[in-house]
Parts: sequence; structure tokens; C-alpha cells
Amino acid sequence: MTEKKEHLIDFEASVLDMDDAPILVDDSTTPMKIGEACVNSLMASIPEDKSDGVEKLKRYNLARKIKGSADEEAYPAVSLNSKQKTLILSQAEQIWSALIYSRIHEALEGSTKDDEE
Repeated sequence: MTEKKEHLIDFEASVLDMDDAPILVDDSTTPMKIGEACVNSLMASIPEDKSDGVEKLKRYNLARKIKGSADEEAYPAVSLNSKQKTLILSQAEQIWSALIYSRIHEALEGSTKDDEE
């Protein structure tokens, strides 16, 4: 039986603009990280959100996994299952522009291709 190799996602990678340059946070010199965009997606308060407490707890726990411990300065590289990726992407599509959503999708899925290409 072959063992599946765990795919680690680099949440410390910068979110890139259309020219592949890092997007800076609040006009500073600090680049936005994929981890930051994902954690913000999961923790966002969306007015139309009808999620129950269990769903909100799942989002919180996933955000904590991505963020890592308070002792770490960088976002750790972690592996996510397909349900966790879907949870992040469903939240991200509601709060981010097409560019940032696409960069998150690319980081999680390895591609931005869709079925209509």
C-alpha cells in the first residue's frame, strides 16, 4: 500500500498582486500573508451569516491551526483536508476581492483553473 504524502500549505507566503508583487498591509512595508488572509476570512463577521455555534467553532479552531502558537512569529506550514479548504474558500469569497480570493485558492488548491476554461 502506498502512503499519501502530506501536502503542507505555506501560509507565510505573501499575497501577490496582478504583477506578482506582494500586496502591502495598510500602505506599510509589511506584505500581507496568505495565512493572514485565511484567518481573516474565517474570523470575519458577515451580516448574512446564519452559522450555528458549532460551525463558528470549526472556523475558530481552523483559524487557530493556521495562526499557530503565540510564540511563533511566522505562520506555520500546515496540511488541510478538503473540508477545511472549502470552509476557508466559502468565507473568503464573501469578504475578499477576486484577486485575493484567487490567491487564496491558488495557495490552497495549487491552481486557479475552473471548469469553464
